[in-house]
Amino acid sequence: MVRLEKFLSHVAGGVLLTAMMLLVTADVLGRYLLDRPIHGATELTEFMMVGLLYFTLAHTQADKAHIKVEMLVSRLSPKTRLFFEVLAYGLGFILFVLITWQGTLAAVKAWKLGETTFGVILFPLFPAKVLVPIGSALFALRLFLDFREGLNKLEGKAVHDRP
Repeated sequence: MVRLEKFLSHVAGGVLLTAMMLLVTADVLGRYLLDRPIHGATELTEFMMVGLLYFTLAHTQADKAHIKVEMLVSRLSPKTRLFFEVLAYGLGFILFVLITWQGTLAAVKAWKLGETTFGVILFPLFPAKVLVPIGSALFALRLFLDFREGLNKLEGKAVHDRP
């Protein structure tokens, strides 16, 4: 699981971000220097942003690098803090299972209807919409693993380090 999370995060973080940067730069230069913008650049950038976001969620969670606001919980005992952390993982898991389910339905609908973007070039929406349930499912699985690990810590059981 960790290897897949890391791979997707690095691909999204490296390849997609670099591709977005190059595409936007080329579009801006083409638009203002040559009066020839790249048609569909906005749509392609939006698609890449979906992958960038959803493919990095699980790995960021594995590294515990999501932003936390700890004004209130920092005053609690370690066991109470752990309880609220486990609660957050459980609620996050439920939320992202729902997002996975609804994202899958939306992707299937886009596929069946042949849904496309508006504009000069009609890009199919299915590829971008399928990234949402894939990334959400991985994130939900990571949240479930963290939830289970937190429960074990609350119960005082030994927890093995992740591979």
